[in-house]
Amino acid sequence: MADAVIRTIEATHGMDNFEFDTEPLLLVIEDILSLSANDHRDIQGSADIRITSAVDVKLGNDSMQKRLVLKINAISWEILGNCSGGENMHETVRAIFNALSPFFWAGKGVIALAAFAVNYGEFWLVEQLRSSNNPVAQSLASLEPLPRNEQLTMFQDMSQLVKAILKLGKCICESFNLQSHKYFRPDEPVYNSMMAQIPEYTYWIIRSIVICQSNLNAYGYTTSSNIEASNLSMLVEKVNELFSAMRSQLDLCYQKAEKNRTAEVFQKLKRLTEMTSHKDNVIILKALISEDEDMPLYDGYTKSLVSIESLGKKTVLLYLSELKHTYKSPALSIFSEMYLATGKKPENYEILWVPMLERSSVTTPEKETLMFNDLRNKMKWLSFRDLSLLDPAIVEYIKVEWQFKRRSMIKVLDEKGRLVRNHDAAYMFFIWGTSAYPFTVTKETELWAEETWGVQLLLNYIVPSAIDWVKEGKHICLYGGANMEWIQAFTSTLLDVSRQAQIQLKMIYMDENVKTNDTTATSDVTLDPMQTMAFRGRLHSIWQSRAQSGMLPESDKIILDVLKMVGLHDSGRGWAIVSSGAKEMAIGMGDTALKALSEYDKWKGFVVSKGFVPALAEYMSSLGASKLCTTFAVPKTSRGLPTKMNCFECGGEMKVSTRFICYGD
Repeated sequence: MADAVIRTIEATHGMDNFEFDTEPLLLVIEDILSLSANDHRDIQGSADIRITSAVDVKLGNDSMQKRLVLKINAISWEILGNCSGGENMHETVRAIFNALSPFFWAGKGVIALAAFAVNYGEFWLVEQLRSSNNPVAQSLASLEPLPRNEQLTMFQDMSQLVKAILKLGKCICESFNLQSHKYFRPDEPVYNSMMAQIPEYTYWIIRSIVICQSNLNAYGYTTSSNIEASNLSMLVEKVNELFSAMRSQLDLCYQKAEKNRTAEVFQKLKRLTEMTSHKDNVIILKALISEDEDMPLYDGYTKSLVSIESLGKKTVLLYLSELKHTYKSPALSIFSEMYLATGKKPENYEILWVPMLERSSVTTPEKETLMFNDLRNKMKWLSFRDLSLLDPAIVEYIKVEWQFKRRSMIKVLDEKGRLVRNHDAAYMFFIWGTSAYPFTVTKETELWAEETWGVQLLLNYIVPSAIDWVKEGKHICLYGGANMEWIQAFTSTLLDVSRQAQIQLKMIYMDENVKTNDTTATSDVTLDPMQTMAFRGRLHSIWQSRAQSGMLPESDKIILDVLKMVGLHDSGRGWAIVSSGAKEMAIGMGDTALKALSEYDKWKGFVVSKGFVPALAEYMSSLGASKLCTTFAVPKTSRGLPTKMNCFECGGEMKVSTRFICYGD
């Protein structure tokens, strides 16, 4: 718009800059304008206009209310009596700005809107009465001109324009209220740029009001002077364009304010967590959860609300996981079993689930709430009472400072509020459960010093009966693969060899890709897809816990065996692990294992002296490389990634490649 018009409008602004609270007046205006516009369907009479009562709304103290009401009525008469379109429209706009000279810019727009709302609301009330059985209204109608058909469609555009100027007016008020925002600095360039445009935005609000009123005044008549009537739709586009521009600027301002708030949250939490000790952990938990809520937590075991203070003397495991991935994860049932291993809740520690929200175009807030409530009710430990208590700034802090990257993790907060640094206790918990208390680095080292590497460690909590089989001295075979021909040949050969070697054998089949009962006849246990995924998770936990404890992947036998098992499982072909007791394991590709068993006569002489599993492992090793070499995938964010790795089959150095996988919502 022309700079000259802007300068003329700005020149009307007085030195008083009188401010008042626009919120109460906006509520009344929105009642009248929105309901009048929305309820209009047919001016011939079918609409039923209901305006909510605003009798109790106070616009300020008595003096303030009287001043505003008088000004609103004066402007109402101004636009009612002087709106006939054409050149007179510009004079009326200027006259309104002169009358509003003492008020601040947001106040000018709101008072003008209120004045128009008076006329607009009265107009629609009369139209409603016109279509009723009210005898006075019917008599009045007989003395007034009826609307022409071409003017009936005008109200659709006017309704849209009323909505548009109301949105723009609220935006202007919002921009002034932003000055009192705790975390916003008014010296931001984007804010100053936006505020410089307020006179123009206010001009278009008042100009639109005058044009609307001129059309209402011409209602039922044919008038050549009413040249703006056909331009309502263009005016709607213009006002909506201004609203979009201002809304974008406001959103940028709120982003700046949120950035400042997040920085304050970061600083506070960093200061608290860097302190060597507190009286208890309550001060940190309140900073993470809520400073004000009395009962912000939900206990999934007792189905009751609890306070943060109840955790003050306990170690707290902060279980961090993405909401949508936790919803699909098999780990939840395993965690619950470990948590309640003694048949009741632990007394010396508590788990608190902190869902890490990852906004996406697929997962709506409503869907997130449903998933959260469902998970919260399934969990046996603590969670947030309500998803709304989770501060996005806290989520961002956890991602940055605690380096949360999609995969679930557990951060340990002891009873003195001390955070165990650079340590993820999720691996400890998934391996040893409650036995890992107090979940410190020292405890993890002690547990590994006492641990025996074997099938018992691999299957604990996943196949509980396997622990008894180990104690009973039975041999156990884990096997998998999607090739049913290989499975049948392998199982029948192994069973035949076990009879010849006179060993007690138990067989466990696992593969999430096979949906068949063909393995049931030969297997003592067939793991379902969720149990198989849990087994993979346990392998990962063992690997990461070893790496976290300082073990080098190039030289640590447990890590190398785990990576070999991952490679076998990822191969898509048959594979087998045969074990005896707590320590002995023979690990190999399916074709190698089948060939070794088929040639049992060549190594059965070593079974008595060496034992069945060591003799099998030695012979499998002597057979050389499998027909196909090893390929497997591990997350790039995993600890303990080897700098280089040799193929478990041919011994050649493996090449590293990057693969992108979408896990979906």
